[in-house]
Amino acid sequence: MSDGIVAVVSGTTAPERVLFEAARRADDSGATVHVLYVLGLEWYASAELWLAERLRIPTGTDTIRAICERKADRLTAPALERYEAAGRIGHPIDEIVEYATEVEADTVVVDGDLQSGTGAWRRVSDPLEAFRERELSVVPVY
Repeated sequence: MSDGIVAVVSGTTAPERVLFEAARRADDSGATVHVLYVLGLEWYASAELWLAERLRIPTGTDTIRAICERKADRLTAPALERYEAAGRIGHPIDEIVEYATEVEADTVVVDGDLQSGTGAWRRVSDPLEAFRERELSVVPVY
């Protein structure tokens, strides 16, 4: 893997802390910051239903994924000058690991409070196991 850094801005109440740590690490290593917003499946179902009811049109996964990407971009733009934003739908840990692999990142920066936000971490007995299996360094930010 290269020196890419994935900053996960979903599931946190303070994305700026995650972004600043990712930016600091990127400045030190010359890495690219990839900002990821993951919408869990239960939240996806709620968003799909809400948008379909409000807009009266079927939205589909591509629309929701684009919304997630725009949210990642909106959260990041005030904090960083250079970054790549992405949105994903699925089981958060699996999506984070898959995205980090796709962009050849070796570090993932996440909110250290694994019980916060969308509760993505609560459904896994050892949330860091998936990261260890892929030899990804995880940096929790508190």
